[in-house]
Amino acid sequence: MAVIGVGNVRKDVWSEAKAERSGLCACAFSSNCQQSELHTWAKIEMLKLDDIQEKILFNHKKIVPSLKRAGQTKLADKISICGQYSQFATCKGCGAKYYVTTGGYCNSRFCSVCAKRRALAWLAKLMPLLEDYRKKGYKIFFLNLTIKDQQDLDVGLEALNRAWRIMTHDDKLSRRRFRELNDGGVRSVEVKLGAGSGIWHPHIHAITILKTDKVVKQYDKYRVLWEEATKNALMSDGKVGSVYIKGIRDNRTQECNDISLMRGVVETFKYICKFEWLDLTPERLCELVKAVSGKHFIASWGELYGIKKQVEALLEESTEEELKHAVCKFCGCTEFELDNLFTTTQSANVNYFPSRTADFTQRP
Repeated sequence: MAVIGVGNVRKDVWSEAKAERSGLCACAFSSNCQQSELHTWAKIEMLKLDDIQEKILFNHKKIVPSLKRAGQTKLADKISICGQYSQFATCKGCGAKYYVTTGGYCNSRFCSVCAKRRALAWLAKLMPLLEDYRKKGYKIFFLNLTIKDQQDLDVGLEALNRAWRIMTHDDKLSRRRFRELNDGGVRSVEVKLGAGSGIWHPHIHAITILKTDKVVKQYDKYRVLWEEATKNALMSDGKVGSVYIKGIRDNRTQECNDISLMRGVVETFKYICKFEWLDLTPERLCELVKAVSGKHFIASWGELYGIKKQVEALLEESTEEELKHAVCKFCGCTEFELDNLFTTTQSANVNYFPSRTADFTQRP
């Protein structure tokens, strides 16, 4: 796992980075900034030591008992030991201690620790890309695609994925029209219960990009494509799918900026299964576990093709490899020693390496 956290950066690189990035993106990774300057979303997405402890505690108090009641003992045991051990890096030059990462992740879709890690990894990889595309004149959109709520989750997921394939690949005319609406994107499938129906509501969150300097209105075109695809997927004559699309921009400034980009990425990749499943009956929970097991819920295409592999590589990156690029913020030393500690005995009196999102924190 890569070093993902929050901390200071050296003054020389800080002034350099400040000129290149907006206030949020720079200060979001520097504890020198006043807390009042940080947007709420930036605060939420910082991986802090007590945040990890909170997620582990949530696993033990809520998630593990719910899974055991549903007879999912193997999965519960796997989640119960997720992130139990942490590593600290001690600078050989001045002795400063840095929190690096916890180890032994379970990578389960039902684990709150791994859901947090996944969201941070997508932020670390996707945010810089979206920033670059925005500067190059691309418009960035948040797209939500739904189908009619289904009693059987397997049926719902299969219909959702089939409709996506029809719109983006299988039907040549639909594929051409879809590609005219964007130059690429990345999407994830989310599963929750429908607010009004009380049955399964699988749907797609996507971020798309389009190179244009014109005012873009795409709702009607996406609606026609998706309604036709969902009708074919569910073999229905009536309306069984709906579309929501909007440009990613800040509500206050009405412009696409770091805050709005961060919010869009978090909304798309924060979780696959909302923790509403904790209130499901044991039978429903067993259905959910079985339906999502072994399935790929994230995909990318066009200009953003391959981003998923980069995120997976970031999540799997070893601490030793990551430390090769680290610099002590106090003395500038580049050599560290690793120490292992049990999570529940961690002290909060440690420093944090900045996120890989900020390239200026890395040693050349």
